[in-house]
Amino acid sequence: MKKLSALVLSSVLIAGTLAGCGKEAEKAPNEGGSTQAPAAAPVELKYWAPFSGGDGDFMKELVTKFNSSHEDIQVEILNLKAEEYYTKLQTSIVSNQAPDIAIAHASKLSELTEGGLIHEIGDVAKEAGIDWSTYSENILNATVLDGKNYAVPLDTHALILYANETLVQEAGLVGAEGKLELEGGQEGFMKTLQDLKGKLPEGVFPVAATSNGDSPLRIWWTLYSQMNGKLLSDDAKTAAFNNEQGKQALVYMNQMVNEDLWPKNTKNGGEIFTANKGALMFNGGWMTGSMEQNENLKFIALPIPQLFDRKATWGDSHTFVLPIQKSQDAAKQAAALKFADWVASNAGVWAQAGHVPSKPAVVNSDEFKALKYRSDYVEIADYVSYMPNSPKITAVQDIFKKHLNVMMNGQATPEETLERAEKEINELLAK
Repeated sequence: MKKLSALVLSSVLIAGTLAGCGKEAEKAPNEGGSTQAPAAAPVELKYWAPFSGGDGDFMKELVTKFNSSHEDIQVEILNLKAEEYYTKLQTSIVSNQAPDIAIAHASKLSELTEGGLIHEIGDVAKEAGIDWSTYSENILNATVLDGKNYAVPLDTHALILYANETLVQEAGLVGAEGKLELEGGQEGFMKTLQDLKGKLPEGVFPVAATSNGDSPLRIWWTLYSQMNGKLLSDDAKTAAFNNEQGKQALVYMNQMVNEDLWPKNTKNGGEIFTANKGALMFNGGWMTGSMEQNENLKFIALPIPQLFDRKATWGDSHTFVLPIQKSQDAAKQAAALKFADWVASNAGVWAQAGHVPSKPAVVNSDEFKALKYRSDYVEIADYVSYMPNSPKITAVQDIFKKHLNVMMNGQATPEETLERAEKEINELLAK
């Protein structure tokens, strides 16, 4: 009898419990009783970049598009002044306040890795689903050090040749299809400049290019690379440019200056060109985006001509890196590289600034092809010549620029320039 009573009581309790669950389920839609788990909070990333002007606007547009299409990852961009960028980035890493992802030039990667400031990203890239075969091999190689991936390349920005369409057309250098027609080789190009000097109006120069700082170094490196020149020895411990090829490139530049084809003391070649006072200009592809906004300027953009043994031009790349963090967050690292790969895959917007995207699929897209000028020099992605990997490369370039400036002002010969730069750079590398 007692057993039967217990059984009845147990049945009543179970029935009551089930009834209660049923009532809870019935009121769930109206009274917040849903059993669904709340959505996971998105991974939030802090992203640093050194972009200003048009570059900054295009990158902000990409970040906005990414955030609107990725509920699981949200990116906050901070644009810093270029001249302060690397100092602030390094300080943030040392003080354990680094961003989750940052832009770094390919030319800076060796310095950053030597200082233990950025991660090798091979394993994280696999986790993020990055397919390295979707990137331009030449551009990608500039981000690989000792066989390891340290960055996701976004672009290449390289030295190209601009021509003032009105001036060169009046000088008879534009063909029926609107293409600039230059004589081939080093002698042919020099003859073109000499002919231009005789045909251009007074106060207009054959070459408009800044004659100190980065510009002469980039032009020299372009010419020297076309002769397969090396800046440093294979072990990066000694200078390797004081040779016949290095001299020939400087002599060629010196001839332009001495014949007043490329004026001395040109502080801003871009300003001269955009003021219609220069027929040709050596400058970076990044000028394209701003110059096409100039209604008073008609121009042509094309690769630097092959003057010596092979096609080559100076260039660098914007890349995405993962700064060292005090406590590493695997989820954030994977999310950061997903963001980087997405930006590279959607770089048609970025190409508006004049840069050449790192992914061939973007270059071959209708969006890219619809942009004027870019397709005329996009081939440079295949042969852009990067400075060698060295943790001292910035200091090496600073020394070379200093001695080049002296030559460009007519105060040193090409031979003296190479000898002085070699001596000082070897002393630097020996430390």
